Amino acid sequence: MFSPYQLSEDGIEMQFATNHLGHFLLTNLLLDKMKTTARVSGVEGRIVNLSSIAHVYTYEGGIRFEGINDESGYATSDD
Repeated sequence: MFSPYQLSEDGIEMQFATNHLGHFLLTNLLLDKMKTTARVSGVEGRIVNLSSIAHVYTYEGGIRFEGINDESGYATSDD
């Protein structure tokens, strides 16, 4: 939280890419394997994505998807 501003190799703000897109991608990559395992073994697994209290440090209007990489609105502290 409050890490320095930087972009991923894909040009996406790093903290958003790590904390949101990364979890989505990992979940998506695991789904087929989990479905196959459930069919074969009869045991269903689950994927649990956790978050933190950091959601209180958001923009008043929520995520600014139209300016997701806008460095001018990026905060590196909770000041």
